[in-house]
Amino acid sequence: MADYIVYGDLNCPFSYALHELLSSHNLLNKVEWRLVEHTTDISSYASATESMSEIASDIFDIRNRIPDISITLPPNRSDSYFPSLCVIAVGKTAPASLPCFRQALYRNLWIEGKDISDSPVIFNALESCDLTTEIEADETCEAILHDWQAQWEAGNFGMRTPAIQSSDGRRMVGLQNYKNIIEFFQGQSVSSPENQPTSRHKERQTIAVFGEDACHKLWNVLSILRDNYNLLLPQSWPALKEQLVSPEQCPDLVLIHQPVQDNSLAERCLELNHYLREKQIPLACIGPELDDTLEASLYDAGTADYLLEHRNPAIIQARIGILLQLKRSHDLLARAASIDNLTQVYNRREFERTLEMEWRRSQRSKQSLSLILLDIDYFKAYNDHYGHLNGDNCLRQVAKAIKDSARRVQDIVSRYGGEEFCILLPETDLAGAQKLAENIRDNINRLEIPHTGDVADKVTASLGISTLIPANGSSPRALIEQADQALYKAKSAGRNQVMIFNQRR
Repeated sequence: MADYIVYGDLNCPFSYALHELLSSHNLLNKVEWRLVEHTTDISSYASATESMSEIASDIFDIRNRIPDISITLPPNRSDSYFPSLCVIAVGKTAPASLPCFRQALYRNLWIEGKDISDSPVIFNALESCDLTTEIEADETCEAILHDWQAQWEAGNFGMRTPAIQSSDGRRMVGLQNYKNIIEFFQGQSVSSPENQPTSRHKERQTIAVFGEDACHKLWNVLSILRDNYNLLLPQSWPALKEQLVSPEQCPDLVLIHQPVQDNSLAERCLELNHYLREKQIPLACIGPELDDTLEASLYDAGTADYLLEHRNPAIIQARIGILLQLKRSHDLLARAASIDNLTQVYNRREFERTLEMEWRRSQRSKQSLSLILLDIDYFKAYNDHYGHLNGDNCLRQVAKAIKDSARRVQDIVSRYGGEEFCILLPETDLAGAQKLAENIRDNINRLEIPHTGDVADKVTASLGISTLIPANGSSPRALIEQADQALYKAKSAGRNQVMIFNQRR
């Protein structure tokens, strides 16, 4: 038995991505890959909007966490049962060719978008690995597959995700980055993949496509967009609104498919503009030819373009590309205006704008909002002793240490002024804020930036924390004032420490 067992599904994009990672780093020879079905009834709703929406969201997640993986949205989700039996049959007769055949099936589905349950696709995969097409997926193979399925279900690894189990009992569940995988294979335990950082600025722009069965009715269009853009397929109007306020999945363009003339479409577009205006997200609609009055009402409601679904997909792609180019230009200008030139974190203006927005969101969700204020200890003395050029370099190093510590995409690191920084933490309670603050303080200490011996041996920082659940009618200034009081307490108590605001002090 191998030292590591992987339970993965041919039908699972996370399993495919894990297979690609292990293959690219020559680690497949260290594992026994056991095929299972993460959702055993997938064939009964293979073309359902819900299924395709989940796949699009999963692919979005994979691309943004591990951008080196090549993956595209398939037109349908295949039934993986028969292909899995074929893989087991190849493992019995030609084990040396097993990784090649398994990878061929994965890539046929997740790169080529083919249905791997079709016999011609399976035959072509066999031939590509120099295997005979005469294989016997018999009852013995079915027994093995059922046994593996029972093992995976008994392991309680969680649904819809790959899992690796080592011979010493350690587990790695979900898609991890390469660093975590190496650590796991070296005998360490790794944390949940949800703790991995994601990029705030995506390599691909994102299009949210909304409409009844839009994925299949617009497939000719989506198939030429899926490689260059992320596609999200919200299942409902509330799900679309949720994506628009999501730090991770907020799209760069909303495309609404309306297959018939509908006078209520303008009202829906006007409703969406409440969410789109602040982030300058363009809204486009696609459907049949409209009368002039209805089309004009869409533009009055904030629609940037109306696309005719019967037009050549290349024309539609070009017009969508123009909207996304404008969105990218706006984002670049907005980013330039929101970044502190010296430290490359957000500036105070952007912090205050974001604080207002997160305050209102926390009022609606009743979730905690935390703020950390940080001040570099004895920074004036550092500047006086080492000069302003070294002072600037010190600020850059401290800013980087803070950014490397606050790795969630929704955490906002800003320069508050001079040697002060602030970290805004949406949906974070006091315990979570304290843990991050101590981590930041430790990471700054580890920089070992020398300080003049008159006041300190090295550069340190003091931090103050405030956590609130914003009440209606309250002001975000309260959060800043409380964090400032906690920071003053930390400096008064000797610096290089974390203090929290305490109403009962």
